[in-house]
Amino acid sequence: MGLFDKLFGKGKTRETGASGSVAKEKDAAQKTPEVQAAASQSGQGSRAAIDRLLLMAEVAVEDEDYETAARTYRDILELEPDKTAQYNLGSLYAQGKGVGQDFMEGAYWFHQAELAGDERAGKLCQRCMLDFTHQNFDTKTPEQLYIDMTRFVGHVYPDTKDVRSEVCRKLYAIAGNHFNSEEYAAAAKLFRAAAEFGNDGYSQNYLAVLYNAGAGLQKNDLASLYWFDKAVDNGAADVAQKDRDGMLNAYRTNFKPEEFYEEMLQLSGWCSVGSRDVPKDAAKSAYWREVGESRIKETSGN
Repeated sequence: MGLFDKLFGKGKTRETGASGSVAKEKDAAQKTPEVQAAASQSGQGSRAAIDRLLLMAEVAVEDEDYETAARTYRDILELEPDKTAQYNLGSLYAQGKGVGQDFMEGAYWFHQAELAGDERAGKLCQRCMLDFTHQNFDTKTPEQLYIDMTRFVGHVYPDTKDVRSEVCRKLYAIAGNHFNSEEYAAAAKLFRAAAEFGNDGYSQNYLAVLYNAGAGLQKNDLASLYWFDKAVDNGAADVAQKDRDGMLNAYRTNFKPEEFYEEMLQLSGWCSVGSRDVPKDAAKSAYWREVGESRIKETSGN
């Protein structure tokens, strides 16, 4: 049984601000003789010393001396990237046992253990990502969610080449889970984070769907049209173009030319200054004004 299995849900955790750095938790005390011995050895002898340290940490956990356990795991990891120490240190951070609760740091160590071959750790890394995202979720803006996920990706996956794409992929996945659970307000906030700040086409498409349905958001067909159009522009034409074109044709059919122009002018105005549902977007402000004006020109014969 792993340390996470032993401890998860047991007792209360200490909530502190996320440190994002193991260095901030390090104990300044002199290394134990066992650590000194391991550092001076190599090969099989070093492995035996590491195993003794792991046993010491396990005993500390059984005694609920989590600070000693965390310090011992960090000592081990200064000597070598041991996957058991990585997994168990991740568990302590995830639960705030012996260290301040820090889901981002927990995810980092679980990911390191996963890279070292511990398949269980991958799922726990994902769980930490969910817990990290949902901390104070109700008070966060979409922009804050995007910034937080950018920090998370940069810390947990430091070798990521395209951070923006990875951030959007993770926000999209979490939003999709909420969407499938019919938790539409949470889904909308996460889709908005990736749609507006990551310019992710598929998140823009789902946000348009939610505006069109009035699910988790106040129904707003003009906002829906805006986001469908943005999705088409950003690589999601396969799912968004039919809806975008259908909505625009419905506006053309159901409104007189002057009314159509007024609707497009309203959307243009939102894009010009930004609104609750549509961000400031100078290019789209000009575009929607031109769409409205073209309808007037069609009917006037000019």
